[in-house]
Order: sequence, then structure tokens, then C-alpha cells
Amino acid sequence: KKEEQNTNNETFEYNPVDNDKYKNISYISVDFNDLIKKNRETVGWIKVNNTNVNYSIVQHSDNEYYLHHDFNKNSNYNGWVFADYRDNFKYFENNTIFYAHNLTNRTMFGSLVWCLKESWYKNEENMYIKLSTPDSNTVWKIFSIYIIKPEAYYIKTYFDSDEEHKEFINTIKSRSIYNFNEDVTYKDKILTLSTCTDDGTKRIVIHAKMIKAEYR
Repeated sequence: KKEEQNTNNETFEYNPVDNDKYKNISYISVDFNDLIKKNRETVGWIKVNNTNVNYSIVQHSDNEYYLHHDFNKNSNYNGWVFADYRDNFKYFENNTIFYAHNLTNRTMFGSLVWCLKESWYKNEENMYIKLSTPDSNTVWKIFSIYIIKPEAYYIKTYFDSDEEHKEFINTIKSRSIYNFNEDVTYKDKILTLSTCTDDGTKRIVIHAKMIKAEYR
């Protein structure tokens, strides 16, 4: 079994090799005190440029609860933006995954349908996804956008070997509707956003790699 390199090091911090290259791209920084008081399952805040995605992120012990509960844990069929139960926000794993419903009023992840438009994904300023957590602020750059039938492959978080991990990166890159010409390796930290298509039969998937990080 391949152990995470941070297993025995509580001070481990992952620093992307591209940190300096993107020094002019700003972070978002959120004060989580009030959010955590309202919901102790709050783990972050995400912003995707030129979409309506600008939300707190919650994480439960499963991937079902926030499909039908809101931020305040009230029963609500609109759900909330939530992290995969396997995500680790202290160190980030190989693939950090967020989900939310695609709502027709374009709230939650409903506006991610806009990311499928050429006018959106060819706009450089839309390539940066910003994430703030109680431990860090990070920026992620999109390298793949696609639609696919429901599957478990793109939400893998653990790989048995480097070769399997490399194949995963190559596969999710090759699926993209547009070639972003972004160099991605199995050493990169990946962020995955997943939601339904408007008709609910397929999934809209966005993958980005971490390019900047600062730790609190």
C-alpha cells in the first residue's frame, strides 16, 4: 500500500511547482469562525469565475446527506455544495472532489453548464478556481471539462501504483472537450467538480490542478 507522504508529518505542506508563475493570481480568503459555528461540517469555500459558484463547502460522513440537506442541515431537495467524504483538507489527497445539484435556476452547481460554452472556456480568467479552507488558500487551474455517463472512475481518490495514477491523469485529460495545453502529472494535486447535466442523465465534470497555495 502506498502511504501518503504526510502520514507521519503533521507539518507537511504541499507547494505547487507553479507557485511563482501565477503570483499575480489572487487568493480568496474566508474567515470560517461564523460558518463553523453555524455548521461544524464546514470545510471550505469555493469560487468559480463567471459562474454562480461562490459557496461554502460542507462534508458529511457519506456522499448522500447533502444531496437533500442545506447548509443549515434542514431537509431541502436543493441540497448544498459538498465534499466527498474521503477528501482531506489538511493536506489534500490526489483527487479532491466536490459535488452539488444542477438546479434550473443555476444555483449550486447549475451554472457549471456555462463552462461547456466555448466563450467561457476560452476566457483565460475563467481558468482559475479559488478555494479557501480553515488551513489554506489555494488556486487551481482547469485542464479538462467534459460530459460523461455516471461512473466511479473520475472520482477515484486512491491509486495502487504510480502507473495507475498516470493513466488516470492521461484519461481525464484526453476526455476534455477542449485542449487546455496544461501540463499535468501524477504528482499534481487535482480538484474535481461534478454535477448532473440538465436532463440528469449524464455528468458535467471539471478537473483542475493546484497551482498556488498559502497556509494559515
